[in-house]
Amino acid sequence: MPTWGATLLIIFMVVAICAGSALAGAVELKVGVERIDYPPYGSFHNGDYEGFARDLLDSFAIEYGYSMTYVPLPVKRLYQDFLDTRTLDLKFPDSPDWHPGRRKGLRIVYSDPACMYTDGILVKPDKQGKGMEAIDNLGILAGFKPWLLNPPIDPKTITVSENASISGLLNKGLMGRVDGVYANVQAARHLLSSMGCENQLVYDPDLPHTTGFYRLSTIKRPQVVREFNRFLETRPDLVRSLKKKYGLDR
Repeated sequence: MPTWGATLLIIFMVVAICAGSALAGAVELKVGVERIDYPPYGSFHNGDYEGFARDLLDSFAIEYGYSMTYVPLPVKRLYQDFLDTRTLDLKFPDSPDWHPGRRKGLRIVYSDPACMYTDGILVKPDKQGKGMEAIDNLGILAGFKPWLLNPPIDPKTITVSENASISGLLNKGLMGRVDGVYANVQAARHLLSSMGCENQLVYDPDLPHTTGFYRLSTIKRPQVVREFNRFLETRPDLVRSLKKKYGLDR
């Protein structure tokens, strides 16, 4: 008769075999993500995609029997592969407010909100409170557009300077090569802290900004998005714990 320890070992082996079989038979989904370091939402370490989005989507995939393959792409290419060639099953993050003209006529299904974000303008402390009159040159990430800010910015009144990475963009702001940096406020603060430059660029809430929600979207897999909505609804404690882990609960 097997001992209790041997019985536990057998149980663990059975569970491992079942988990491996489930993973082997899982439906693969290609998720388009932005190939930029945008912690704590999503970033890359030794080529691996990690952060809040990865943990959230992996947790969903495990529960619903999917295998997620994350496809990092430059922002412009990501829109092309998702909206035009449609080689991707899902996109994260997404919002119906982004590039609405390119979405016209497409049957895109969006999830319920996964997390909130604020996009705004960071300036040096001595420029805070001086309004848009103090900003002649605005730094933005390549592929991003600051025209959704409220109140709207007239593109004729400023010069836009693009950068491929948010770290490079913040460095431009720190060196005074741009008067302001348009970025996700949480991501900018996270990176400034990691660079040892905390509070050397500050978010000015009196400047144009926008608040919205990051969502999962699809053209090809509406059932997956419906399941993701169910996951968000039935696992609120898990979602809250992930937000707390990445400092997105504040």
